[in-house]
Amino acid sequence: MLRKKKKVKLSLDIWRTIEGHLGELGASSVEEYVEATIREDLREKGILPAYTPEEEREVERRLRELGYLD
Repeated sequence: MLRKKKKVKLSLDIWRTIEGHLGELGASSVEEYVEATIREDLREKGILPAYTPEEEREVERRLRELGYLD
């Protein structure tokens, strides 16, 4: 699913620091790292649900295939 995006400005030193450590951070871009970090923080605070509706359907499908759900 293609999601619309908005721009967020970061200080150049933060951008460069993230960019210089992408391998260590497990991300392929600064945008990917920042979005994943914010998403994780919002989930931990209970502001965002743990799973998207698509992820919930996939988990339910897998559990049904394994025989845990009827």
